[in-house]
Amino acid sequence: MSPFSPPINRRRFLQFAACTGTALSLGKGMFAQTASAAADNRLPDGTEHVSWEQPLKFTKTYFVDNKSAKASDTGPGTAARPFRTIGRAAQILQPGERVVIASGTYRECVRPARGGSGPTQMISYEAAPGAKVIVKGSEILKEGWQAETLPVFRRPGDSTPPPALIQLWQHDLSGSLFPDAYNPFALASAPGDRSWLDTKSVDMGPYFRRRGLVFVDGKPLEPVEQTRELVQPNLPGPPPPSAPKMLNGLPARIRTAPMMQEVGGTKNGRFSVDNSGQGIHIRLESGTPADHVIEVTTREQVFAPAVKGLAFIRVRGITFQHAGNVIPVPQRGLVSTGGGNHWIIEDNTIEWANGTGLDIGNGDWGGPGAPQAGLNQIIRRNTIRYCGVEAIGGMGTKGTVIEDNLIEWCGWADAERAWEAGAVKFHRAQNMLFRRNVVRHIRHANAVWFDSGNVNNRITGNIMADVVTVAAALHIEVNMGENQIDNNIIWDVHNAEPGTPGQRGCAGSGIFINASEKTIIAQNLIGRCDNSGVFMIVRDDRAGTGRAIDNKIYNNIFARCDKSAIVFLNAKNEADGNVYAAMPKGFLGFTTPDQKEWLDLPEWREKHGWDKNGSIADLQMDFNPDTLELSLKSTKPLPKVAAFRQIDTDLFAKPAGSTRCAGPLADPESRPLWKIDPRVAVA
Repeated sequence: MSPFSPPINRRRFLQFAACTGTALSLGKGMFAQTASAAADNRLPDGTEHVSWEQPLKFTKTYFVDNKSAKASDTGPGTAARPFRTIGRAAQILQPGERVVIASGTYRECVRPARGGSGPTQMISYEAAPGAKVIVKGSEILKEGWQAETLPVFRRPGDSTPPPALIQLWQHDLSGSLFPDAYNPFALASAPGDRSWLDTKSVDMGPYFRRRGLVFVDGKPLEPVEQTRELVQPNLPGPPPPSAPKMLNGLPARIRTAPMMQEVGGTKNGRFSVDNSGQGIHIRLESGTPADHVIEVTTREQVFAPAVKGLAFIRVRGITFQHAGNVIPVPQRGLVSTGGGNHWIIEDNTIEWANGTGLDIGNGDWGGPGAPQAGLNQIIRRNTIRYCGVEAIGGMGTKGTVIEDNLIEWCGWADAERAWEAGAVKFHRAQNMLFRRNVVRHIRHANAVWFDSGNVNNRITGNIMADVVTVAAALHIEVNMGENQIDNNIIWDVHNAEPGTPGQRGCAGSGIFINASEKTIIAQNLIGRCDNSGVFMIVRDDRAGTGRAIDNKIYNNIFARCDKSAIVFLNAKNEADGNVYAAMPKGFLGFTTPDQKEWLDLPEWREKHGWDKNGSIADLQMDFNPDTLELSLKSTKPLPKVAAFRQIDTDLFAKPAGSTRCAGPLADPESRPLWKIDPRVAVA
């Protein structure tokens, strides 16, 4: 739902209610796609994804309207006498029924009691046509603010004149503020499972930060770790390279600061939390608390089933905001499928989770999960942003489709070294289509991460741009089965810790093949990376990992990568038909324990037989992640190469033929400026 949607017309709401007996809902899903979209239904093993969706008929419709004078949770939930809360409807909905929600802000955690019984008997939670429905896991703090002042911190012996006192405000956080007896301000953000978090070498500040978030007029306040940081002129950042080693033996503070200014915060808007978690101190950019709307997160989740494993639930057109949840693992999303299966989550907006925005699988590596957790989920046309660690997390999904979503400004919590930070992250995914998504402006996280045991997944037609990470935009880790990456644009990838190698030397790369095998990388545009276009490693320190072999890199365009285009570790890999533009000298790497070779294209071809049909192009290009515009200029036509693995359509599902140009466009030179938004490819 767009934040600019007009308010619902109440008369229209009542007229819409007249269809309570039987309502037919097709939506804009599989039934609205054009025939050309079938090209990206094919999975790496050659089979076609077949959707389980069916037209929906609802036998009963309930209504919720918290602005209606006649609303009551003890009433019948009709259009004339609607429920006041969505949670009331969630308790009584039966298979084949739905709830339609009027415009308003609903401060609650919706907990569905049951799911549907099949594809034609789903339970649906949906905004009324034209309605702006916002469900928040926060409360407003109005009364009870106490004024206080604090001087700017000065070290002992500082003889400069004392600075002016800074105005702050304090508020107690009573137990009654937290309806589920869950106080995120009393809990550290650190993941419940810290198996991969090396506390001896990692700056632990981001993990000890409390889970609670504070918003002033919708803008986030910067969480600070020490009260004195509330009044400092500038927040501390990473130490300069010349800084002496800390004498206390602790890891140096290497994270950047501040976090929130890039995602809507202000220079001086900050908050700190009492050690007990029972009080907060805030600094406002201007005015007093009476001049603003101040919200604090009071819930862990905003939409989450009461029991695990519910199936056949649809959630449509709703904005969900404000969750004080944990850094994964576990993945406990602001919106959660709770280990369910056959959910449709479409046309929603999910914003401001401390940890995970949406979880769609089992949620944890082990434990008593639901038997079909993550089976056949459909996640489409959502906007998911401002999530501290990950927008979408899924463990053990199968047959899931994630398409046409906008995912942006995630990873701000700077918790990348717990190794779960990805705008989207999946473990053990099978037969997934991740297609036509825009993933941009990602900080301290991979854009897309398939971690361990993923097989037969296709990542196609996506944009991954403006990514700042210690790893890569696209991370393929410890996967032995075949996965395919095709027709994507990966652009503008930077090292989150400049001057360091990041994760095993890959920081700032386009694609990271981390001890994986059988990865197909074809027809992509990969460029403007601090490091390598495709970077590979092996993991001798970890059992059951791949040898970085049987990977196939065909028909890609590599442009403006600072160090290299491809790094192979084993001769048992393939590369052909790739185009290289504006690359440094020795941009093709072959490294083994015995030798390191940095080669130009003729040497790469002569010594190893790779890229016999590859070429160097005088190609100038750039991509704007905000406007989604690609500029392209070439002095010569790009050569045609044979299509690989029947990838004969481009990013827009346009036929490209059995011979085509490298990269994701069928006819890249037909215009100098391209508007590339894959989400409209099947409109």
